[in-house]
Amino acid sequence: MTGGIESVQRVAACFLLLALAALPARSADAPAGKVLFICTGNFFRSAFAEHYFNFLAIQNRRLDPGDPRRKRVFWVAESRGLDPAQLSPSQRAARMSAFAVERLKRLKVPVPMVPGPLPAHSPTVLTLQDLEKSDRIIALHDPTHRPMLLRFVERHGARAPKELLERVTYWNIEDVVHAPAIPLTPAQQAERALDEVQKAVERLFASL
Repeated sequence: MTGGIESVQRVAACFLLLALAALPARSADAPAGKVLFICTGNFFRSAFAEHYFNFLAIQNRRLDPGDPRRKRVFWVAESRGLDPAQLSPSQRAARMSAFAVERLKRLKVPVPMVPGPLPAHSPTVLTLQDLEKSDRIIALHDPTHRPMLLRFVERHGARAPKELLERVTYWNIEDVVHAPAIPLTPAQQAERALDEVQKAVERLFASL
């Protein structure tokens, strides 16, 4: 199972590298910066954020070098989940939320696929190295992910847990919940959440 996930990740990375290779070469004074999006399952919110952010980054890279909107730092995003094991078998088989895939297609964001067809994205569990090597860390839902990240760094023995956690920015975007008490349907919840993620990613990218 681990080998299969790693294979899918390599496929996704190849798609991104091919896209980057088609862009104009960046100058030596334009270092790379990494953004890490974190949610619970790495299936819906963080997966969408990663793909949309990288789309904005590639579009920005295509701007003329003299365009003031063009970033001097070339940013790239990845995404991880604090607990992908909580995903249902059907979610794991789908690899990425259909709501997220549909929104990306509406935004004209290419979604790398593998035979099936299925999204090349695969829910991936967060590691301590992911946190340590990222320049910007975004957790998608403060009430859920702040305590989960605290337990995570304690459990994995981070060398400087307080400093590491201080680098995390928390958004407050809720997941889709299948419950009779929720007045919105899952599709309506997803649309609302994706609206919020999309706007937040756009604000983040503009601020970099």
